[in-house]
Amino acid sequence: MSIRTMYIFTILTVMLLIGPANTGLTQEGKPTAGQPLSFGPGQTLIDLSQVHFEPLKSEGVPPGPEIAVLRGSMSTGPVEVLLRLPANYTFPNHSHSSDETYVWLKGPFTYINGDGRAAKLGGQTFIGLPPHVPHALACGNEPCLLYVRYSRTFDMKIHPLPTLK
Repeated sequence: MSIRTMYIFTILTVMLLIGPANTGLTQEGKPTAGQPLSFGPGQTLIDLSQVHFEPLKSEGVPPGPEIAVLRGSMSTGPVEVLLRLPANYTFPNHSHSSDETYVWLKGPFTYINGDGRAAKLGGQTFIGLPPHVPHALACGNEPCLLYVRYSRTFDMKIHPLPTLK
């Protein structure tokens, strides 16, 4: 794990522990509740206890996930978001045309690869995926919270859920 990745993971974990996640930006990146703060160009400071989540609405995704844009734009990318999944929720098998970086912050989950191989993880996990890699995410018996970064425009292609191996 690179020093930068460890730094991001540490900062997000500390911010999560300081207060419950609620974001200051809507799904399209419009500020709410005076967020985000900035002390100069390129600086983004968000009090994660003030985060405003909205339902994630995307074709093929059953209701349940909530998203909060931290920085960037879903429609033009790059974009960084917080994503909440309810307990016992399986996010459909999908892929993106962008690479993606996950830092799983809270909640046990199972990562399901596009070929059906799966890994049960206890939370606090780093996941880095290149573009066009099908995968599904199954949240365990607690709600899940994760940070995700897409280097390009957010898009999603739904694939059939593979048989688990």
